[in-house]
Amino acid sequence: MGLNLSQILHQLEQMGAALAEHEAALRRLQPAATKALEHAASLPPEELAARVARAGDRYRGARPSDEPVRQRFPPPALEAGLVIAGADGSQIYPDRHAAALYYVIQVGSLAIELGSGRAPQTRTLPEIHFRPEDLYDDDGHPVNNAVINGRRDALEMKALADWAESAAGRPFLALLDNGLLLWFALQVREQQQKEVDRVLKAYLGHLDGLRTRGGTVAGFIDRPRSADVLALAHLATLPPEAINDAALRANPFRALTDRIVFEQLLEPGERSACFIDSSPLNRDFETRGHQVRFFYLKTDARGTIARVEVPAWVADDAAALGRVHAGILEQCRATGGFPYALVRAHELAVVTNEDRQQLETYIQQRMLEHNLAPRTSQKATTKRWTRGRRKHRV
Repeated sequence: MGLNLSQILHQLEQMGAALAEHEAALRRLQPAATKALEHAASLPPEELAARVARAGDRYRGARPSDEPVRQRFPPPALEAGLVIAGADGSQIYPDRHAAALYYVIQVGSLAIELGSGRAPQTRTLPEIHFRPEDLYDDDGHPVNNAVINGRRDALEMKALADWAESAAGRPFLALLDNGLLLWFALQVREQQQKEVDRVLKAYLGHLDGLRTRGGTVAGFIDRPRSADVLALAHLATLPPEAINDAALRANPFRALTDRIVFEQLLEPGERSACFIDSSPLNRDFETRGHQVRFFYLKTDARGTIARVEVPAWVADDAAALGRVHAGILEQCRATGGFPYALVRAHELAVVTNEDRQQLETYIQQRMLEHNLAPRTSQKATTKRWTRGRRKHRV
């Protein structure tokens, strides 16, 4: 039986009204948030930095970079002959009810040489993992989905580093459909430190490769939900002697997102100042020379705001940062505010339900060839009956 909408219509009406009220409340709060950000911009940089330092490790907002907090940057010129690559990945997670235990990661990527008139070059790399060392950690526990996501992220970065090598000295921009920080590491670090270290080493090694080959790289986050800059704005309103845990938690703007504020502050094509991500994970990146910074970008005339993350070696290079800014805008021209290279990379990477069913059939055939009896769990069998609308009398 499908979802019985008639039974929740009243709740849906309540939901619509609640969403409208919540949106109105956020809009009423937006002018105060903008004023707080302007106050942060009015402080001497050393004073703002001192407040961040006083907040210490308990502070999870943005940290200012060398760029003025409130500054806006117009779109720069696009480099001739720029090569833009995009990568995205998808996966099939392990299913203990299937005939065999395995998982699949597929990464799709492409490279476009702007102005060449040539069609994009594309690559699709699928991998199936079935060996015990892939499926279990060092303590013999099954790998969880977060670890598989981390391995997928490392393979996406490898795909971009490979394209940078193919670019052969031409101006090159790599785009990732996500932020640059590996959030899976925060999810599982305490339980699976060795695996986190392995994935981080591989991922950061591919970032090293991009840098060595003269490329630039950026992570593109569509419809960002973070409020890091607003946390900085709130911190700026606190007297230094009043900065403590309770004051930091009493942020009146925590229900807002940075996106709402920058929708008002930026003109189409403009970016905000760069900020430093204060996540503890960024310390690992900083140690390897890849401290993550971010800015907000209005990608089109409709007001679409994206969060763009770059390593410090891109943020500190005016030409490289301009390449990221101009390259993303060029990619968003025909796609409604989302980079074309990432749209195509997703199409190349996606694994459909039909693909999964076909793969399962092939696996069972290979098992039969080796005199193995493929058997799914009874739960999986009954689910197939249910999907087929087969009814059983009790």
